[in-house]
Amino acid sequence: MAIQSIGDLAQEFALRRQVVSLTREMNRLTQEVSTGQAADTARHLSGHLQPLADIERALVLATAQGDAARLAAVDGGLMQAALERVQSEAQGLAEAALTVSTVAGASGLAPLAAEARMALEAMIGALNVSSAGRALFAGDRSDSVPLASAGTLLSELRLVLSGQGDRAGIEAALDAFFDVPGGPFETIIYRGGADAASGVALGAGETVTLDIRAEDDALRGQIRNAAMVALLDDGVLALDMGERLALGRDLGGRLLSGQGRMVGLRARLGDAEARIAQAESRIAAERTSLSIARNDLVSVDIFASATALEGVQFQLEALYTLTVRASRLNLAAFLS
Repeated sequence: MAIQSIGDLAQEFALRRQVVSLTREMNRLTQEVSTGQAADTARHLSGHLQPLADIERALVLATAQGDAARLAAVDGGLMQAALERVQSEAQGLAEAALTVSTVAGASGLAPLAAEARMALEAMIGALNVSSAGRALFAGDRSDSVPLASAGTLLSELRLVLSGQGDRAGIEAALDAFFDVPGGPFETIIYRGGADAASGVALGAGETVTLDIRAEDDALRGQIRNAAMVALLDDGVLALDMGERLALGRDLGGRLLSGQGRMVGLRARLGDAEARIAQAESRIAAERTSLSIARNDLVSVDIFASATALEGVQFQLEALYTLTVRASRLNLAAFLS
C-alpha cells in the first residue's frame, strides 16, 4: 500500500494557511461579540441586502429631515426673540412718549427723541438678525440684510418731511413714504425679497415656512411710529412745541395699539414653531424605529458567537502547538 506524504515546505505552507484562516475567523467573531452586529453583512443576510438598503436609505432621509427641523427650530427661536425685542422696545418707547407728552413737557422732548433713536436702532438691529449667513426677515433674499440702518431711515424721512407745516401734511408724507407700494420704504429701506423664503420639508408631506418679513405691516407700523418719535425735536418739522407734544402723545398711543398686531405676528410664528417641534418628535421616533429594524437585521446571537470564538481560539492554540512540535522534527532528533 502506497503511503502519501507531503514535504516539509508544503506542510509549513498548509499550517500557515490554517493559521491565517483561523485568525481571520477569530477577528470576525471578536468584532461580532463586541458590537453585537454581523461583521460580514452579506454573509449574515445570505445576500438578501434589499431590506437593509431600504432601511438605511430611510435613515439617511430621516436624518436629513431631522437636521432641517433642528435648523428651522433655531431660526424660529431667533425670529421670536427678534420680535420680542421689537415689541419690548415699542412698549418702553410708548410709555416714555405718553409720560413726556403729559407730564415732562418741552424739557423732556429731546431726551425722548434720543431714546426713540436708540429704540429704532434696536428694532432694526433685531430684524436684521441672521442665522448661518441667512437673513431671517428678508424673505426669499436671505443673502441681503433686510433693513437699512436707522440713520438712513431718519435721513430719508427728513427729506420727505421738510417743508411740511402741519400735522396733515406730515401724516400724508408718512403715508406716502411707508405705505404706498413702490414707495421709499419698499425701494430704499426694505432690501429683502418680495416673496416668502422657501419652506422646510419636515417629512410625511409636511412643510413649514417661516414667512415673516421685515416689511410686514405690523413691523412697518412700529418702525414708522418710533422713527417719527425720534424726529420730534428735529428742526425739519415746522411745528411749535405744543404741536410736537401732541404728536408725541398720539405716537405713544399708536405704539401701544400696534402691540396687538405684534402679538398676532408672534402667535403666527409660535404656531410654526409648534409644528416644527412636533415634527422633531415624529422624526426622532421614526429614526428610533428604523434603527431598531436595522439592528434586528444585522444583529447576531452574541452567546453563539462567543461560543464559536472559544472554539476558534482552542483550534488556533492547538495549531500553534502542532506547529512548534513539527518545527522540532529533524533527523538528528529522530536518530537520538
